[in-house]
Amino acid sequence: MFDVESIFSRTLEKVFVVAEIGINHNGSFDKLIKLIEMAKKSGADAVKFQIFSEEGFYIDKKYIPSQYLSVYPDELFKKLYLPFKAYEEAFKFAESIDILPFATPLDLESLNFLIRMNVKLFKVASSDINYVPLIAEIKKTKKPVILSTGFSRIIEIDNCKRFFGNYPLILMYCVSKYPSKPEDFSLNEFKKFLKKYKYVGFSDHTKTLSLPVAFVALGARVIEKHITLDENDDSPDNPVSITPEKFTQMVNMIREVETSLKTPKKSFPDKLVQILSKRSFVARRDIKKGTIISEEDIEAKRPAILRKSNFRNYNEIIDKVAKKDISKGELL
Repeated sequence: MFDVESIFSRTLEKVFVVAEIGINHNGSFDKLIKLIEMAKKSGADAVKFQIFSEEGFYIDKKYIPSQYLSVYPDELFKKLYLPFKAYEEAFKFAESIDILPFATPLDLESLNFLIRMNVKLFKVASSDINYVPLIAEIKKTKKPVILSTGFSRIIEIDNCKRFFGNYPLILMYCVSKYPSKPEDFSLNEFKKFLKKYKYVGFSDHTKTLSLPVAFVALGARVIEKHITLDENDDSPDNPVSITPEKFTQMVNMIREVETSLKTPKKSFPDKLVQILSKRSFVARRDIKKGTIISEEDIEAKRPAILRKSNFRNYNEIIDKVAKKDISKGELL
């Protein structure tokens, strides 16, 4: 199982790839288990859930101004509710197939459940960077935290980070649009984000596979991407999710980039291949003894077996007097 502490190592050995199941289980325990299984097969290091208590995490409608009621999502989340017992079984199943389970608690009761489950890390949602009662309780656990920043200005991020102090914290560069488009993100801004906070990742809400790979190349230590069994079913997070097949492609691309990032310098072909591929200077036409050799007199052809084609040798030939007759095609 993935070693969470390795995320904070000085030289990162492996990017932490998280398959965000979120609420794509649609309230079905069987679907939740299937998503965990497919995340493992897709190469993810971890699966993440969004957990909330039966009471929910929205204010009772009777206290809500009427202008918000038409878009109030509390009824949707009631349909997506799974009891803690179901998540307890899901955690056990994930561990049995060697994939790390963790979750975003959306209320204090859910956090207490996760603490009882002795989870290895926590996730805080972008919208909850100022959910101080939750964050204060998470801090007491002294366990690593992944914190998304999609709703946050720098001042909010700094305030939250200051509250955590010297704490194992990963800040996720994120755009909280569902779905997001590539033009919503700034790789240049991420470079500054990385320089400022060091331990950072990327939480993706696009359908593309290229952005997570690009963020890894720039230094992301964690990649979070939503996974779904079928992009055409009615899973609520499908607009920001990809299938296991696409998830596998993304993971493979990330691992390829990782390999390149660990390589200190590029490799060169074998000596024989270089000789056969490079060129030697030859006479482009017959050259009489005593002729001053010009650019029109020379060509370069493979392989590189005598006077190799390079700038130093070029300068040694041009404007020099031919010491003998040279036939067309002869090595110089």
